[in-house]
Amino acid sequence: MSGTAFSVFGFVSKINGSSITITVQDQSLLAHVIQHEQQTSFLSIGSLVGTRLVDTRIMLLTIESVELLSGRQEASADRPLTIIASITGTFSENTMTFSFGTDAYPMVGSKAFCLSDLVLQSVLGQTHKRSAKIGTYVYSKNIDVFYDPNVLFGKHLGVFGNTGSGKTCTIVSLIQQYTKFNPNQNIKFLILDVNHEYESAFDKSKMEFIPFSSLRINHCILSFPEHCHLFRAAQGIQVPALRDVINSFGDGPWTLKDLQSGLTNWIDNQTPNNQYNHPDVYSKNSISGFLRTLELRIDSLQSDSALSSIIDCDPREDTISYLLSSPKQIEILDMQTSPDEMDIVLFLLFKRIYQYKALKENAASPHLVLVLEEAHRYLKTGETDETIGFSYIEKIAREGRKFGIGLIISSQVPSLLDYGVVSQCNSIIMHKITNKRDMDFLRGVLRFSSDVFYQQMNSLEKQHALLCGEAFSTDALVRIENANPLPLSQDPMILEKTNGAIKTP
Repeated sequence: MSGTAFSVFGFVSKINGSSITITVQDQSLLAHVIQHEQQTSFLSIGSLVGTRLVDTRIMLLTIESVELLSGRQEASADRPLTIIASITGTFSENTMTFSFGTDAYPMVGSKAFCLSDLVLQSVLGQTHKRSAKIGTYVYSKNIDVFYDPNVLFGKHLGVFGNTGSGKTCTIVSLIQQYTKFNPNQNIKFLILDVNHEYESAFDKSKMEFIPFSSLRINHCILSFPEHCHLFRAAQGIQVPALRDVINSFGDGPWTLKDLQSGLTNWIDNQTPNNQYNHPDVYSKNSISGFLRTLELRIDSLQSDSALSSIIDCDPREDTISYLLSSPKQIEILDMQTSPDEMDIVLFLLFKRIYQYKALKENAASPHLVLVLEEAHRYLKTGETDETIGFSYIEKIAREGRKFGIGLIISSQVPSLLDYGVVSQCNSIIMHKITNKRDMDFLRGVLRFSSDVFYQQMNSLEKQHALLCGEAFSTDALVRIENANPLPLSQDPMILEKTNGAIKTP
């Protein structure tokens, strides 16, 4: 192979476990790159360089630091720079394939060189015949970076970053690019849109928007223990009373009004007669008192017309069955509502999705990618007994893949997310993170090949992201492909420029 793959700039001077020290001999190459911003490729912290193994394979190294020997202030021929790099993987020029990690080490004295575009493209590019583009390699604008859709959408993906770092645009770009070039694939994206950002980003011929008030998921899909959670039935008299009333309905559907009437009748039936063979008022009031909080909870759900129209609907009206049989590839569910209503609706939504996809007769239904926007609102760690929406999404995270459900979990506060759910993400797209608690949380979850990627978390530009995980051939810093059209997630314009002047109130 020819070209910059043999642009030698130094040699391996020290090997210490997975750390490789390179002494730079040709500093003019590095200086040339630093001085000319128009260069399309360059060496920097986090970029890849190479050296040869004894069997002629190329070992790929990630630059972690550049320093002067002996603390000198200037580099020269007798005072060289040194590069500290970590082992990323190996590349075979015979098969043009990259393998993560290594089973061998270079020799001390082996030449260190820049990688050619051909090698970089083979490493960062198409790893699968159906690979899809996600963006361009930051250190070489000629190199397109690809991902494996079977992993990215077939398993679980985490997209994390501060507000305004580009998370929503990244998700939109991924979906736009994939549906554009794969219009006939048996896949459906179901987006939970809590800020009404996504509707404007997709062509209406591919997308359908479902307002919150139009959702229909009947509560009768719940089991008795799940109804106890929904109604917050307390142990003692409330759970037995609820069981007796629900059992009296048999297998047929029932409404919240039916349940209210059933509890009233249950109280009457449980009230003993007094000495005059009339219902004992004191006993009836006592039983009613024990059931009071349960009745209030049911009454609050039944009297909330917006919520009851969703969960107490005609069982034949089923949003999930409709969406998964719709020809649209992108379905957006409006989730702009109160936290309490969202908790209940998501409980039913996730249960219905899991239930539908787990049935064998629905095995031919489209592969479902569930996009959980602002996931920290409902996937919080340490949820209380009063929150129920988390139950089934945890089950989907653990088992959903085998039923054809993939997750895209997006959050600006990843440290609030449940560790068990985040740990199920096979791939990560990491935008700028500045909060130390979030950085520490992600450090405990992610698998980066080099510590330098963790150190870059808090200094990433907008639309730039670190990639790691199974969907990508190796970890890389990437500029994400533009989304067009954009979602409604732009930064607010507080100051307005007019004729070169800044106007303020």
